[in-house]
Amino acid sequence: MGELKLFNLPYFIYLFIFIFVILFSLFLLQGKSEAFKKRYIASLLFFSLLIHFMKLLFPPYVNDTYAFRKITPENICALSTLAFPFIFLSKNKVLKDYMFYIGVISGSIAVILPLEAINKSAFVFDVIRFYICHIIITVAPFLMVATGLHELDYHRIYKVPIVFLIVMAIIMINEIILIEVGLIDIKDTPEGKGLLEIGRYRNFSLIFGPTIEYLRDNNIYFIENFIDIFVPEFFRTIPFGEYAGEKKYWPILWAVVPVFIFLPLLSGILAWYWEKDHMKEDLYTLKNNIIRFFKME
Repeated sequence: MGELKLFNLPYFIYLFIFIFVILFSLFLLQGKSEAFKKRYIASLLFFSLLIHFMKLLFPPYVNDTYAFRKITPENICALSTLAFPFIFLSKNKVLKDYMFYIGVISGSIAVILPLEAINKSAFVFDVIRFYICHIIITVAPFLMVATGLHELDYHRIYKVPIVFLIVMAIIMINEIILIEVGLIDIKDTPEGKGLLEIGRYRNFSLIFGPTIEYLRDNNIYFIENFIDIFVPEFFRTIPFGEYAGEKKYWPILWAVVPVFIFLPLLSGILAWYWEKDHMKEDLYTLKNNIIRFFKME
């Protein structure tokens, strides 16, 4: 069927598979025991992990000298694929919250906008693997909550941005290690590149800030302007050296304010279906406390 393009037939085939897996899984798990639900979801997650490592056996990675880097946590979805099976088996509620919110958000975005798979042959192993892994890191966390294996509490949402920033730090550390052990092609490393040069680092998950050069080259200035509303100027300016005063986003720190604003907002929207009664109860309590306070006055 040729290459995968946005909104062509292969694109919609994969989108249909995504929706089908969700609906089929919900139907399959209806009325099943907790043990069966756990085995089913764990099987999905470990299958995704297996597929993630199997990529080394197929093109374009099988003959790539630097291919090992592709099974490391080099971006958010890769780290999710590596970590989610073990988070699911754990009893840590905060990490399971992260698994649900980030899995559903990032996985859905990747399926709807499959940038990594665009312009590749639609049904080669690498594209199939891409969809399998991203569908599973979306579906498995959703099923975990939808089947009652994990209960959300929107009071914990403030912890999700903290975990997310730690994940960004892990990705940055991974990138530095890959450079230092020679797993990044020398042309893609900072060696000999100035602070303002495009491509100084590979920038998966925007660890080193938004790619403003791309936005400007494509006349998408409004995105840069919108982002800068939420990023303190200090965190997007070089403070020292020969480039002092030039615009450059600080690694990870540029994202602190946006992450603490938008991630709780999106997480709250996702949690609404399961937490609406809890939220209404808290609003009712808040309303009564305010009324009581003013009556005392």
